[in-house]
Amino acid sequence: MIDTATIWDRCLNDLRYQVKDNVFTMWLRPLSAHQEAQTLVIRAPNDYFVSYIKKNHLEDIKHLVAKHAQGAIDDVVVRVDNINHKTELTVDEPIEARPTPSNLPSPTVPKAQNPSIQGFDFKDNVNHQAQQAAFSDAVDTKSLSYLNPDFTFETFVTGKSNNLAYKACYELGKKQSKNRHNPLFIYGSSGLGKTHLMHSVAHRYLKSNRSFYYFTSEKFINQLVYSLRNNKIEDFKKKIKKVDLLIVDDIHVLAGKTKSSNEFLTLFADFTSGDKQLILASDRHPSQMTEFDERFRSRFSWGLTVAVDPPEIDTRMQILQKKAASYGMVLPKECALFIAQNVVSNVRRLEGALNQVFANANLTGAPITLEMVQYALKDIVAMRVQAVNMDNIRKVVAEFYDVSVKDIMGRKRTRNIARPRQIAMALARELTGDSYPDIGQSFGGRDHTTVMHACDKVAQLRATDPAFDKDYRALAMMLQAA
Repeated sequence: MIDTATIWDRCLNDLRYQVKDNVFTMWLRPLSAHQEAQTLVIRAPNDYFVSYIKKNHLEDIKHLVAKHAQGAIDDVVVRVDNINHKTELTVDEPIEARPTPSNLPSPTVPKAQNPSIQGFDFKDNVNHQAQQAAFSDAVDTKSLSYLNPDFTFETFVTGKSNNLAYKACYELGKKQSKNRHNPLFIYGSSGLGKTHLMHSVAHRYLKSNRSFYYFTSEKFINQLVYSLRNNKIEDFKKKIKKVDLLIVDDIHVLAGKTKSSNEFLTLFADFTSGDKQLILASDRHPSQMTEFDERFRSRFSWGLTVAVDPPEIDTRMQILQKKAASYGMVLPKECALFIAQNVVSNVRRLEGALNQVFANANLTGAPITLEMVQYALKDIVAMRVQAVNMDNIRKVVAEFYDVSVKDIMGRKRTRNIARPRQIAMALARELTGDSYPDIGQSFGGRDHTTVMHACDKVAQLRATDPAFDKDYRALAMMLQAA
């Protein structure tokens, strides 16, 4: 029999991929569950939560519970958590010590319905009464953004793609660290582990009785708006400046929001001096954030800038097997290898594929074998195969290097065309497994020795030129983004 905690964890894992990140963090992550007879009771912080969950997510939750409970639960209800079973900690409230249930903060809800306030755009359709209750004390920066208890250094899987970012964050987590980089700027695509690393630092701060704030940029803007509208901006900034660490996720969302950006600059100056620390995260390197003017880009680059790249295959396999172990499941090595070979773009999709395998195993009662995994992921594999073909490889490479497919297929040998052609041939060899003669024929009837030379040249450049290697890996990821 699967225990209630496992059922609810699996439901949350599925919900994470069905809703937007901010919705999951704001509304679903704070929920907890326990079982009463044949009923799963979802515990919510207050009546506004109960109303919102019933209206927007209860049917999906019931469907997932039925899938994961294997007949052990007949009904799902949502009620206010009056007995305060919650043990997670708020992140946006400055934490001086581990709070007791009696002083956990009251919730806020996401953005108001007003279509535009002082240049800030609000689109979420949230109950107005809930908004007012939530924002009535927004200057106290109390919110429902919780530290994920699973996002610690101990659960983070390191590899070549993320090792520098991990080491930088781990060093910041030490109370007496002598290698501080301020600000620490972490960049990379969504779903690669940036938030995991930032939460890990926050956990370490908490354990050493240091205080911090964690903001998504959207939440930061929301609370700035409230403060500006109610002439409490100085109170808002004063509260933030009291803590030791400020973390702002998805900082690129501030671009174009002049008032929020300017207010953030004043906080930036305070947290990059003395003993304070600032951690920022974005989807790209500061130099590529052209929506910001130069003063922002230069400040973002003052400290240490580290990338979190898509994990290489060995790291993907470790992630899968570690995640499986956390579920109490055994994932055979050949199954982990198959998943890792077919899902390469980010960790979230990797975990999503693993959840799909486990769901299939639970529903069918079949053991986890390579054949079962291949069946469970047949749609993902089909999408990948569809993307990885000669025509698409040439098209993606041509767009990446701003040349035409006709040029890649043609006979011009200028460097700006010959190099993309060689890269396309090397990618075709790696991703399709076709023979050298077949690839040569598909590239305008070229000899197989031309393809061999192209593959050797690309391998040489990848080994000696990090920028070239990064572009090659980015192209491969784009073509395999299942």
